[in-house]
Amino acid sequence: MRFLIQTDAASALEVARCDLVAQGFAAGGSGFGERVAQSGSEWIAHDLYLGDVGISRKRGVLTWLLEDTGLELIVPFRRPATPTLIVACARPTQGGAELVIASHVSVRGASESNDAAPLLRSVWNRLEERFRAEGVLVSREKLWQIENDGSPASQKVVRDLLGWR
Repeated sequence: MRFLIQTDAASALEVARCDLVAQGFAAGGSGFGERVAQSGSEWIAHDLYLGDVGISRKRGVLTWLLEDTGLELIVPFRRPATPTLIVACARPTQGGAELVIASHVSVRGASESNDAAPLLRSVWNRLEERFRAEGVLVSREKLWQIENDGSPASQKVVRDLLGWR
């Protein structure tokens, strides 16, 4: 999702990060934002995560076999969340800031569902409501893909800086 807002990039990114954490995404501790800054990018960024690749892969076959048996109500048999990386990034624009929030589902995890999607929709809607109420929203645009143009949310950047696949 891409928001154009009439505020500074750092404030917009912090609001987005707080909403993502409140929705259940875990903040990354990989120094992604610092590496983006060191690369000379005009963007500032945060990485957040849902799920765990190791747990998802290890339990994938077992959870598939037990699916719809009723055993998934017991904690050890619950399907783990699909490992997903969320990149929230912002950059200054002439009239304010551009805020981009994008997800990257891992190909290394065992689950095939997109567990992050409903959580992200909730965050996007809450951000839109907040920006509208503050009178700073210029536009909201759904991104179908993110070009590899140096944006921290692009597949190339998350692969190169975080090793995310």
